[in-house]
Amino acid sequence: MYTCRTTDFTCGTSPAMHRRVVALAEQGKSAQQILDAFVQQSGVAILMAPPKRGFNLAGYFVPSVLILAAGVVLTLVLHRWSRAALPAAPATRGPQIPASPDELERLRRELDRLSV
Repeated sequence: MYTCRTTDFTCGTSPAMHRRVVALAEQGKSAQQILDAFVQQSGVAILMAPPKRGFNLAGYFVPSVLILAAGVVLTLVLHRWSRAALPAAPATRGPQIPASPDELERLRRELDRLSV
C-alpha cells in the first residue's frame, strides 16, 4: 500500500493526487504504472527528478564536471600565486671594502684556532 509522507494536506492539489494514487493502486497498478499514468497526464515535470536519459543526463553530470574543473583551476591559481609570492633570495655579495692585511691575518688565526 502506498502511504503519503504527510497527512496534513495544506494545498488543493496534493489530496487529489493522493486519491488518484490510491485509486490506481486499488486497481492493481504497479508503482511504475502509476508513475507512467502521472507522466502521461502531466508530463515529466511531475517527477521529482528528470529521467536519466538523453539531454537530461547533463543535469546529472555537468555539476560534477564543473566542480572538478573549478577545483583544478583553483589549484593551479593557488600554486602560481604561492610561487609568485615567494621572491627569490637576493644573491649575497661579499664585503665592498677590501679587508686590510691585519684583518685577514686575524681572521686566519681565528679560523685556525677554531679548526683545532
